[in-house]
Amino acid sequence: MKKFLVMMVIGIFILAGCDINLNTGGNNSENDENSKKSNKAKATSKMKDFKIGQVVNADGVDVRVTKVEFINNYDEYSAPENGKAIRVYMKFKNNNDDQVLIDSTDFSMKVDNENYQEWFGSDDMNDGFSHQLNKGNTASGYITYDVPDSDEYALEMDASPNFESVKARWKIKKQDIKDGATGSGSQTTAPVETEKEPDESTDDSDDSEDTESEDTESEDTPYTADMYNDLVDEYNGLTDGEKMDHVDHDVLEIEYTQLEERIEALYEKQIEEEDKALEEELKEQDEAYDKEMEEIDKQYEEDMKDLEDEDDTETDDSTADDSETTEEKAE
Repeated sequence: MKKFLVMMVIGIFILAGCDINLNTGGNNSENDENSKKSNKAKATSKMKDFKIGQVVNADGVDVRVTKVEFINNYDEYSAPENGKAIRVYMKFKNNNDDQVLIDSTDFSMKVDNENYQEWFGSDDMNDGFSHQLNKGNTASGYITYDVPDSDEYALEMDASPNFESVKARWKIKKQDIKDGATGSGSQTTAPVETEKEPDESTDDSDDSEDTESEDTESEDTPYTADMYNDLVDEYNGLTDGEKMDHVDHDVLEIEYTQLEERIEALYEKQIEEEDKALEEELKEQDEAYDKEMEEIDKQYEEDMKDLEDEDDTETDDSTADDSETTEEKAE
């Protein structure tokens, strides 16, 4: 009976040790995953406000609104019905294991809580997007909306990229919106080809230089100081080294993009360090668990030996008693 009770106690102790170790490992894994995600703003099923330039984790997909501009390149026949055409540029990255769909219909534009439709007065075939993104893939796109003049606009997202329904809102102030190209005719992404007159080579050369200058300005559309400073704050929060200062002027697209790339590199480095730390922590836990099990096995063997010695002693005592009883009966 004693032997059975000791065996039960030892078994319960072993199971308890395993459970503690597994729970600890699970919690550490969850904490590590939460640590990775905490560096990015997270969209949930409830509507939350985010900033232009901020990386938003939307059900495993990074969403970033990079810039906003007014489109003024239209004629009287294609002019927006509500008076303004506003274009929103976005970037995406899929961090899920499964493929996801990101579509322009997941977004809407509101002014004073009223929805406004997309503007189709442009010949730009790239306006709008529908991206099927595999794990680790990135994409970008833009949407143009027909809106009235207002001091503030609100871009809203209501999507289910992977499994969860997520919502987000970006409030866009009028002073943060840049003016796009101005002129008659429809907006296009491809350069317009013009025929050169043979007797006006000098003028054509000047026109070509002007066109190249306009193209360069279009490619380097400046970002506002506030938009760039949001990136600066994000960068400073990720590095322990030298901090960047805020700017008080607009910046070119190449400057904005370069800082975005530096931030992305810091995120990747941080994730690598966290993965390495997690591996070391799990290794230490495994070693501690193995050591604990060895001690339990050793204690079990000692207890079993004690039980065997105790059984031998009880057997000897019983044999002695039987011998005495036999002798007494013989007398």
